[in-house]
Amino acid sequence: MKYYLVFLVTAVIFLGCSSSTSSDVDNIDLLIDEIRAATQSFHNLENAIAAGWDTPLSPCVVHPDLGGMGYHYGKMEYFDGRINHLEPQVLLYEPLESGELAFVGVEYIIPYEIHSADLSPPVLLEQHYHPNNELGFWALHVWTEKENPGGLFADFNPNVSCQFAND
Repeated sequence: MKYYLVFLVTAVIFLGCSSSTSSDVDNIDLLIDEIRAATQSFHNLENAIAAGWDTPLSPCVVHPDLGGMGYHYGKMEYFDGRINHLEPQVLLYEPLESGELAFVGVEYIIPYEIHSADLSPPVLLEQHYHPNNELGFWALHVWTEKENPGGLFADFNPNVSCQFAND
């Protein structure tokens, strides 16, 4: 009986410490579906530009070992510290051999001027933003449109390439 109680208490403590439940995962999946629905028309870059993501922020970004991010198009009015899953600051596009750009995901950015690097990271979709000290902001990538073996929220995606970029 004593061992059973120790096992039961240990199990309750372990389960109680779990940071996410199946309902949390379901909720995040629902939020990701909402992001996909809100950005559906942005598969066409012209639609994204017309909706305000009209500022090219980078050449095609790629890391030799980790993969790519692609081109970043920003909606500058959203760079105000807001944390709203339906208002990503950046849309990500991968250059294709055809010369077209494929929409691959979104990025949420909060500049250090708004949320200091000394503070705890902002959180969205139960994920901590990652610091980008070189550029002075917090960032969270969400690969809504292109499978990422490194994970939905990884900074780089090995399935994204800049091979056909004309920077």
